[in-house]
Amino acid sequence: MSVRSVKISNVSLSASAQDIKEFFSFSGDIEHVELQSADEWSQIAYVTFRDSQGAETALLLSGATIVDLSVIVTPAPEYQVPTVVSAPEHNEAKATSGSGSVVQKAEDVVTTMLAKGFILGKDAVNKAKTFDEKHSLTSTASSRVASFDNKIGLTDKISMGTSAVNERVKVVDEKLKVSQTTKSAFTAAEQTISNAGSAIMKNRYVFTGASWVTGAFSKVAKAASDVGAKTKEKVAAEQHQRG
Repeated sequence: MSVRSVKISNVSLSASAQDIKEFFSFSGDIEHVELQSADEWSQIAYVTFRDSQGAETALLLSGATIVDLSVIVTPAPEYQVPTVVSAPEHNEAKATSGSGSVVQKAEDVVTTMLAKGFILGKDAVNKAKTFDEKHSLTSTASSRVASFDNKIGLTDKISMGTSAVNERVKVVDEKLKVSQTTKSAFTAAEQTISNAGSAIMKNRYVFTGASWVTGAFSKVAKAASDVGAKTKEKVAAEQHQRG
C-alpha cells in the first residue's frame, strides 16, 4: 500500500494548521492535516495527501522553514486519518490545495514555491530534479515548451530560417567577392596606367624632347620680339631721313 501521509517534525509553536496546509498545498491535494504537541519548543504535524505522489513530493521539502523553524519531513506509513473528519475542515483542505493540484512535477513544486517567497532547503531544487529524473518526469514548463514547439514546428522553422539566412549570406558573400575581384581589376589597371605614365615621363628621350620643345618655343618667342623691335627701329630711321 502506498504511503500518503508525512510527518513534519520541529514545527514552530507559532505555526497553525492553515500554515501547514498552505505550505504543503503545492505538493498535491491535501486530505487532512493534524497538529500534535511535541515539547515546549515545537509541535508535530501530520499531512495526508489524496495520492502518494503528493507525499513523495512533500518529502523533498524537508529542511524548509515554516514560520520561524526549519522542519524535518519524513514518511508516516503508520499514521491513520481520524475516522471522524469534520466536513468544513475537509472542504477547506480541498479549497486550500486547489492551487497546488495544478503543479504535478517536483521541480515545478520547488521552483513555484521559491518564486512565491517560501524558504526551502538549499538542495531542494537538486533533489526535485533527481526525483523527476528517477520517475522519468519532465517539468511542466519544459513540457509546455516542447508541446508548443511540436505544435507549430518552431525548431524546424528556426532551422529552416537559419539555413535560408546562411544561404543568402553565402550568395551575398559570393557577390561581394566578385565585386572585390572587379575592384581589384580596376585597381590593377589604374596602377598599370600609373606605372606606364611614370615610365613614359622617366624615359630619357621623351624627357629630352619635351625639354627641346620648351626651349624652341622660348627661342621663337624671343626672335619674334627681336623682329618687332628691329621693325620699329627701321620705321623710325626712315621717317628721320624724310624729315
